[in-house]
Amino acid sequence: MFAETLKELRNSQNLTQTDLAKIIGVNLRTLQNYELGVCLPKNPVTLDRIAAYFNVPVQSLVKSEDFYRMLASEQKEGGREKDRKEMYRLMQEITALFAGGSLSASDRELFLEAMTELVRESYDG
Repeated sequence: MFAETLKELRNSQNLTQTDLAKIIGVNLRTLQNYELGVCLPKNPVTLDRIAAYFNVPVQSLVKSEDFYRMLASEQKEGGREKDRKEMYRLMQEITALFAGGSLSASDRELFLEAMTELVRESYDG
């Protein structure tokens, strides 16, 4: 999960939460919430800053379950119950596709990259 990965990366560099929050441009409480798994970065720029600082690919920070949780959370926050239900249905179908083993590891990675890019484009558009 994103929360665990972020905390491990921060600890590997002997950074305090305050230090990392300043580096990536968020307040301390937000970083604490990231590490507790309460929320994920809503702005893709924040993910890019984290990845750049630790010199890791963004895809290594956000696993598929994090990505789907982030999308569902955005739908819920927007108050669009119908959209949230549709997102949940799609998540179930996609999860079944992954669990069924019908996609190779490289195809799963390509899928996640494509979905990540779609989310980034939606912030730009």
